Amino acid sequence: MDDARPRRRVESAPAALWTIALAALAPFPISAVVYGYGPAAYARPALTVLLSWTALMVAFLGGVRWGLETRERKPRAYRLAFSALTAAAALLVLLGRGRLPDVWILGGFVAVFLVQWLFDHQTPDTPSRYPTLSTAITAGACISLGLALEKALNA
Repeated sequence: MDDARPRRRVESAPAALWTIALAALAPFPISAVVYGYGPAAYARPALTVLLSWTALMVAFLGGVRWGLETRERKPRAYRLAFSALTAAAALLVLLGRGRLPDVWILGGFVAVFLVQWLFDHQTPDTPSRYPTLSTAITAGACISLGLALEKALNA
C-alpha cells in the first residue's frame, strides 16, 4: 500500500549555516571540558560560561522557531507562545543558580533543551534542513551538559 503523503525533499544546509552552527557549538564542549578536567581555578568560571551560553542558545533557537512561525500566513499562537516560553524557562533555570545545587541547574538545562528539541521536531512546514541543524546543536549542548553534570554529581 502506497503512502499517500508527498515526500518532502531533504535539502542540506549550506556551508555557511554549518559554520555558524559549529561556531555556536564550540563554547559547549570547551567550557564543559574546562569545568570537568581543567585547573580548579577555572572550574567555576567555565561553569558560568556553560550555563550562560546554554540559556543564550535556548533563547536563540526559540527565536528561530518564532521566525519560522511568523512567516506563516496565519501564525499559530501556541507555537509563538512556546517559542517565548522556552527562553523564559532557560532564564528561570539560570536564575536558580546559587539557590539550587549545580546538579539541578545542569539537569534543568538538559530538560529544557530536550523539550525544545522535541517541540521543534513536531513543527510542521519547517525547512527540511532545520531539524538536522537543531539536532546538532541540541546534541552538542546536551552531551556537554551531561559531562558537566557528571562532574557536578561527583564533586
